[in-house]
Amino acid sequence: MYVKTLVAALSAAAFMAPVSLLAQPTNNFTLIHGKTQSLGKLVAAANGQTAYTLLTDSQKSEEKAAALAACDKACQSQFTPLKALSAKPQGWLLAQGLVGAVKRADGTLQATFNGLPLYTFAGDKAAGDVNGQGFNKVAYAVTTVGKINTSAPKVAQAAAAVKSVAAVDAAQFELGKDKYAATCAGCHGPNGEGAFGAPLKGNKMIGNDEAFIKQILVGSGDMPSFAPMLADADVAAIATFARNAWGNKLGGITVDQVKKLR
Repeated sequence: MYVKTLVAALSAAAFMAPVSLLAQPTNNFTLIHGKTQSLGKLVAAANGQTAYTLLTDSQKSEEKAAALAACDKACQSQFTPLKALSAKPQGWLLAQGLVGAVKRADGTLQATFNGLPLYTFAGDKAAGDVNGQGFNKVAYAVTTVGKINTSAPKVAQAAAAVKSVAAVDAAQFELGKDKYAATCAGCHGPNGEGAFGAPLKGNKMIGNDEAFIKQILVGSGDMPSFAPMLADADVAAIATFARNAWGNKLGGITVDQVKKLR
């Protein structure tokens, strides 16, 4: 079945200004790949919340001691351990070898990335918020290559350019509608409402052209690669249909875009 984990490819701004995972992925994923304008590529929880590591967990004794002095229990209580769904959790568009879990003192499993225990921050109210970055100089986002990002968030430009939405070809849309019904509806629902796979209706994360195309071509987790069985025109049509059906308005995908990524 198609796209069992088509997980909401990135946001309408393509994981640009917030990481913006607006629809919950299937429960196969604990961590996902994200990107923000303010911090760049980072690791996020499955619901799009930024994942942080705390220097209070540092293996370096001096660094840990300084962090514990700067962040007492009240400070640490602002961060919730990111629960791992299993002892071998899955990551979406992340190096699987870096995704892991550690058992906490209370017996629960906490997600890790490159060995770094991960947390979410109480002050982050929406997917893509990075309000915990640098909190008391102990909490930092983690890059998708497993490094601690200690950078200060960049301030967005007031007059930032708005991403244009590509025109949708009517014939391509109709082809995509047929192909979707035949290949994708079983997992994602005939109306994009989600079934075994993630809901696509109202899911602005599939607005990231490249990530959405790659997800179809390469697959991830339980989703197989569809490159061998779908022509470039079919992939472009399916992506265009899903991005513009059921109230979605995320623009078209061209055959040339698919060819470049195959």
